[in-house]
Amino acid sequence: MQWIVLIVDDHPLVGEAFELSVRAAYPHLDVGRVTSAAEAEAYARAHGPRIKLVLLDLMLPDVTGFSGLLMLQQLLPDRPIAIVSGRFDTHVVALAKTFGAAAYLNKGAPVSDLVNAVGAILRGESVNLPGDPAPVPAAADFHKKVATLSAGQLRVLNALADGRLNKQIAADMNLTEGTVKQHMSAIFKKLGVNNRSQAILAAGPYLRPLEG
Repeated sequence: MQWIVLIVDDHPLVGEAFELSVRAAYPHLDVGRVTSAAEAEAYARAHGPRIKLVLLDLMLPDVTGFSGLLMLQQLLPDRPIAIVSGRFDTHVVALAKTFGAAAYLNKGAPVSDLVNAVGAILRGESVNLPGDPAPVPAAADFHKKVATLSAGQLRVLNALADGRLNKQIAADMNLTEGTVKQHMSAIFKKLGVNNRSQAILAAGPYLRPLEG
């Protein structure tokens, strides 16, 4: 079986440069490249057993916050996922560490640095996150709870954090409103909240667009 490094980046030049560099440095690996969270989800469902590492752009057109990372962690629970981003404020890096990102790599760094980091991760070596931030306790608690959600429940939670109403969520996801309400009830129970407002407060800092 040939292992795959999956690159998820919506910038064509960056993604292509990274793909070519990883292929050249690690010819024994295959490289997949997609440009959105939806494409990454489909790719992970199709090729999950072969995926060895995911290189994930934090800012994608169809997700906000850390929802893309959480979705891929659910689909690939035992595979390292490294964030590749041009954004480096301390709080975002600390959240990435808390949520279990294998690394936080600088998109603006020389490609050779990124490729070397890929090799280190594949060898099971730890890669220091910029600034070595401390984990965020509240985020750690949220991450533990959200890990218990089903795929459907996570989608509904993402939509809820985005401000969509039950009717909109049902239409967007081709579900009945009754099914959405069932997902909501399960989400409230697993997050330890009583209503949608409390759920939004719990999830919003991590699933809505990151500030700054």
